[in-house]
Formats: sequence, structure tokens, C-alpha cells
Amino acid sequence: MDNRNDGLWQGGPWEQPSPVFPDPPAVRIPKAASRRPVLRTRRRRRKWPWFLGLLALIAVICVSTILLDQYFQPGRMIQDFFPPAEEDFYIQDEEYSTEPPSIPRAETGTGVTVSLQPAQEEKLDYVQIYERVLPSTVSIESHTAHGYSAGSGVILTQDGYIITNAHVVAGARKVDVLFHDNRSLPAGLVGFDPVEDLAVLKVEAEGLEPAQFGDSNTLRVGEPVAALGDSLGYRATITDGIVSSLDREVEVDGITMVLIQTSAAINFGNSGGPLLNQYGQVMGINTIKIVTEDGSAEGLGFAIPSARIKYVADHLIAGEEIKPGRSGFSVNTIPAEGGGLELLEVENDSDAWASGLREGDIIVAANGVPIAGIEDLTRIKLGLGPGDTVALTYLRDGERFTVDVELIEA
Repeated sequence: MDNRNDGLWQGGPWEQPSPVFPDPPAVRIPKAASRRPVLRTRRRRRKWPWFLGLLALIAVICVSTILLDQYFQPGRMIQDFFPPAEEDFYIQDEEYSTEPPSIPRAETGTGVTVSLQPAQEEKLDYVQIYERVLPSTVSIESHTAHGYSAGSGVILTQDGYIITNAHVVAGARKVDVLFHDNRSLPAGLVGFDPVEDLAVLKVEAEGLEPAQFGDSNTLRVGEPVAALGDSLGYRATITDGIVSSLDREVEVDGITMVLIQTSAAINFGNSGGPLLNQYGQVMGINTIKIVTEDGSAEGLGFAIPSARIKYVADHLIAGEEIKPGRSGFSVNTIPAEGGGLELLEVENDSDAWASGLREGDIIVAANGVPIAGIEDLTRIKLGLGPGDTVALTYLRDGERFTVDVELIEA
């Protein structure tokens, strides 16, 4: 499957691959762990054949008789052993469709973009964050051939643009958006990219309260964050945590994604909901978690950074296809003495070569941002694609140069 990170900032020979986890079912994990997008719930109707119901009734009567005989004593109470009387229940898809939803298409090329705003000076507590962002967070119900699935989304504009995960709406025949005031509106599809796991929806509405997006490049490890969404179908659930790591490369079904790692609890139904900083800004879209059968994996949730969300959503709204880009050079992931990253190879047919970059040059800055490690280049990559240029500052024989390098389509 297409890997969206090939060739942009390739690691050197010392780079070790991240551990590979198998692709098990998303709920019952037979081995190790899963990095699948296990955050969408599906509701199905129970179908009980009449004879199974009769057998269950007989079994309950027998068990009840034994328990009454053995435990009906003064001061003892018997718990109700009857199953809940709900008509439906939650399961988790074992595999996700990558097909776009077959819902009405919404207009593209409207000029709407994601704006990344600077943080305000005053930090908010979790009560204030919840109250501020609740009106900007929505529930999403995707009706499929198998029932319907539930996820979350974030309001981008007051007139109804909404961002969510692609896997929340993939393969849907109908998508409904439920707002915090319990209004429900059908959604059309603006854009969909299963590799980036992002989709943009549009509902016909006015006066909605958009969320404020912040710049994920300003996040720091250890900073408080909160996840908001329909956790296990419980609407508008907020959980707190910290930024556990930045620029974490996670492989999902053969696709390597660069994500924010968080300890905030993320569960089925949180997909497409916001990861919020301490100013109430959307810094990411919650997308996957790591789960294990024995429950040994805790607090391993991941979100798509807002810098990548802006790049992808802007192109989807413009009606443009998301294509992978590459710079045409690879770097040593171990920083050079004195800082920067050494070029290990420069492709002869790349713009990097045409701009004068050569093996042995040391990249010390990109777009004016100092480069201390591979993570800095990876972070800059999030907002770039084919045709975009990056100003690279490099050292050669102690002399400093700056060139503009255009990324080409991979």
C-alpha cells in the first residue's frame, strides 16, 4: 500500500524501524497489540431465534431456583442475573472500508481553509475547556449495509463544514450529524482520503460555533491535553492527559502516519473528535489507539496533528487530490557534531540536486527553524506536498548557504 512518508526525509542506516504489530481484530486481540483505527463503534440489532430465547428462559429459571435455595437467608441478597434489556449492542469492526461514503457530494473550491491560531495568554481548566468546545464537537452516525457506526467530528465553519476521520464515514450510505443541542442534519461529502484518515463533511446550517484550531508544532511533551468525543457511545465525554510524545511514526495497515501520542483516554467512538490543548484549541483529531487482549496497553492514544489536518483539509475542500511529496535526499538521523543533519544521498534528478545540495552537506535549518534532529524535519513535512518549497540552510566546509528546494510527487 502507498506509504505517504517515503522519500521526504529518509532516515539513514542507523535508523531503527518501529516494532511491527500484527493486524488482529480490533476488539478481541489474539496476540501482542493492534494499531488499527479502533475508535469507531457499530451498533447492530440483536437477533434471537425463539428457541434460544426459550432455552435461556429455562436456564434462568434453573439457576434462580438453585440460588434461591442456597442463598435465600436473612441478610443475604441475590443479584439480578437477567441480561440488560437493551435492543442493541456495541461491537467493533474487524476491518475498515477505504471506500468513500455514497452520500451526496458537497461543493468544493469554496475557498474555505483551516486557520491555525496562536494560543491566548490565559490557560483554561478542564471545566472551561469542556464548556468552550462542547458546542463545536458533534456526533456522527454513519448508516452502512451492516447497521450504523458512531464517531465524532469538529465544526470548522459556522455554515457547516465539519472535519472527522475517514474511517468514521467510509462505506456509509447515509451520514447524520448530531449537534450538542440534539439537532440532527444529513451530511454531504466534501472530501475523503483514507490514507490520511481524514474527511470533510458539509451540512446545511448557519450560526454554528466553529472550533479554534491551534498549531500542533507549538506542542511540548508533557503539556496537558484533553480528548472530547462519543466514547463508547457516551456523548460528549471528556478525558484528560498529557502529550506523551510528538512526531510519533505509527504504522496503520501498511501506512506510516506521523501522530501525536497522548495519555488521554481514547475509546471506541472518539474517532474524529478533537485533542485539545490547555487553551481549548484543537491540536489534533483523535484517530487510533493501541489495544491488547490482556489489557496491558494503557494510555496509548494517537491524534493527527493540526498542521497535517490543515494541509489535507485545505486540499480536500479545494477539490484537490492529496499526493505524497519527496525532497530527493536522505539524512543521517544521528545529529552531526555541532548540530544539524548530514545529507547521506542526494538524487541526481531532484530539485535538491539542481539547487546545489550534495552528500556531506549539513542541514541546520528549514524555513528558518533550527534543525536539531530528524523530528524537526518530520514536523515541517506535515504541512508540505508536491510543488511546495522549503528553504533549507546548510553548511559546507564551514560556509553557510540557503536554497529553496521544491518537493516533487513521489
